Amino acid sequence: MTRGNPLFPYIYGYGMPIFDRLFYRRYRREAMSNATGRLLMVGIGPGADLLFLPPAVTSVAAVEPEPAMRRMASSVARKHGIEADVVDGVGESIPFPDDSFDSVHVGLVLCSVDDVGATLTEIRRVLKPGGRLVVLEHVRGDGAMGRFQDLIAKPWSWLASGCEPNRRTVDAIAAAGFDTSNLRGIPRTLVPPPCTPHLQGFATLTDSAN
Repeated sequence: MTRGNPLFPYIYGYGMPIFDRLFYRRYRREAMSNATGRLLMVGIGPGADLLFLPPAVTSVAAVEPEPAMRRMASSVARKHGIEADVVDGVGESIPFPDDSFDSVHVGLVLCSVDDVGATLTEIRRVLKPGGRLVVLEHVRGDGAMGRFQDLIAKPWSWLASGCEPNRRTVDAIAAAGFDTSNLRGIPRTLVPPPCTPHLQGFATLTDSAN
């Protein structure tokens, strides 16, 4: 998750509060409202989503590969009185046992994991049967937007530490065996290209998918 631009974790971490106020806060809140029970946050970043934990969440754990981001997220948790177990880890190898969580949150992270399929397989493993994958992601657009994202995908990936703006994330989630009927696309947001449109909501892990 941390390839390319070595300054990106700091640019992202310290710039995200401004970016959130301008664009993302409402989407984070709406997505996080779907979390419940024991929650795992994959790629927690600087911890912006911690501010929107719903009452239904009973415990919080998180994996994050970038040390600077882990420090920022832990600081946010302490500041707001949230008990969060923030550990070193990547989506492709989540350091928790099978069936550990009632919900798993991915917030602007599936764009930058090395292997989306492997990450979703790991999420399936640690989710309880019937658990929820809580989603807020930017994805590949249609038409001219999608072609533009394809064109700049490689240079953007370096600039943004592995972020690939043209990933077909809903297809990957469905291919991993999740019911995606509660995911919705948001074709137009105020977020500037190439990080638009968005996918939001939750996908359900059925007994047969685990």
